[in-house]
Amino acid sequence: MQEFLLILKGDGMDGLAPEELQRLLANYKGWVQELGDQYLAGQRLQSSGALIRDQENILTDGPFLEPKEIIAGYFLIRALDLEAAIAIAQSSPHAPYYQIEVRPLVQPLMH
Repeated sequence: MQEFLLILKGDGMDGLAPEELQRLLANYKGWVQELGDQYLAGQRLQSSGALIRDQENILTDGPFLEPKEIIAGYFLIRALDLEAAIAIAQSSPHAPYYQIEVRPLVQPLMH
């Protein structure tokens, strides 16, 4: 098994009504239970933060990206291969609301 980072991009949940958010949360909890040990972590990110361009230039009054490029959250999963990780991303209840980038983690080198 390999680890993958699923990166949620966009502002997909910003316009949802409270009842839609509750439905999405319930679907998310069910999805996590279905994945079992394949689901390692996940979290929604706040839109505020800082952008460090170099050692002396730090911006804190974003937004720093176009709304479609904003990283809204992430999931860390385990999957057999990239194809399986893509299938997991497509099964996410967040898929209708966000672009999901699937990236394999590099295994650390052992010395």
